Amino acid sequence: MLLLLTAVVLVACSDDSDKVEAETDLLQLVPYTSGMVDFTPSTTRAVSLPDGYTEYFGPSSIGVYTTTASEAPDKIRTFSYVNSAWNSQVSVTNTMSYYIYGYMPVNENIHCAISQLTGSTTYGDGAVLTFTDLPPVLAEDFSVITGVQQVSSVNPEESVNLTAGNFSYTGMASGSNFVCLMLDHLYSCVRFKFKVDDTYSNLRTIKLKEVKLKTENLFIYPLTVTMKANEAYTVDWGNGTSSTPDFMTLFAPENGSEVKLPSVSDTDESHAVTVDGYFVPFADVANSLVLECKYDVYDKNVTNEHPDGNLVRKDCVATNKLPADNVIKSGTKQRTTLTLTVNPTYLYVLSDPDLDNPTVVIN
Repeated sequence: MLLLLTAVVLVACSDDSDKVEAETDLLQLVPYTSGMVDFTPSTTRAVSLPDGYTEYFGPSSIGVYTTTASEAPDKIRTFSYVNSAWNSQVSVTNTMSYYIYGYMPVNENIHCAISQLTGSTTYGDGAVLTFTDLPPVLAEDFSVITGVQQVSSVNPEESVNLTAGNFSYTGMASGSNFVCLMLDHLYSCVRFKFKVDDTYSNLRTIKLKEVKLKTENLFIYPLTVTMKANEAYTVDWGNGTSSTPDFMTLFAPENGSEVKLPSVSDTDESHAVTVDGYFVPFADVANSLVLECKYDVYDKNVTNEHPDGNLVRKDCVATNKLPADNVIKSGTKQRTTLTLTVNPTYLYVLSDPDLDNPTVVIN
């Protein structure tokens, strides 16, 4: 796979509980993530960009363990993208050797512990990240750090030459602590593109309010990721444990605002409404996904008071069992794109209530 690399600067701020020690400096990070393999029901292609790189600006938070040879920190340090900057605090001491491990996102749904390799006494040999009770569906891209590279600035002039299995970092003098991170995806992805049927769009406006995803496969999963120095990482999924996971909210606009859906013929990408969901990369999870969408329906009687028309149907809910039989790819890094089109069953029978409560069809 070509790497889809994301250049982002994580500028240090901190939890209130973090204390910067004397003779230390704040570590600034430049994280990168590998590319997804895009899949549609008719074709599969690898992501291929001219330089293999693209910037990453969140929204997932990144958790970093700055270990020494013999010790891990008492907790993971979290970097979050806020107000156009990456903020958190990881302090490093000049000339001290570190080994950097971690994952994203850091949230209440993901529980992780770090340990040394079996039989090893140093984090220089690698590390083991043990995840427990991973939910079958996530709203954020789940990835682990697979390599690091020390650089001299936020925008390094030297070539970025990240190597899987290289986790070493040496603390530098104040103002010189920058490191690139290479991250790799662990879940599969399903991408939803929302459209409105052209003919129906001439009669009604649809505003999306919420998108949720769940699986009928009610399990949570353990996962062990083993990082070895100068080697590719390995992944070991354990058997799922019965649970009762509910819908995971993938999309909910701030302040309860709605997003207008474009028509099928609208090719302006600025109008596109795209939502991603991530799931444990197993076929039985992929084949049991259920999507729930909430939206409002407006007529086309536009006035100054009602620039989007009159609200004729509020809080419509469309629930779709997603296509099974391997239509949605379940391998790690695989991303399947589905177009969902709002299209009433009886478009021309205007007295039919379906006009105000249209079905959602998966293309």
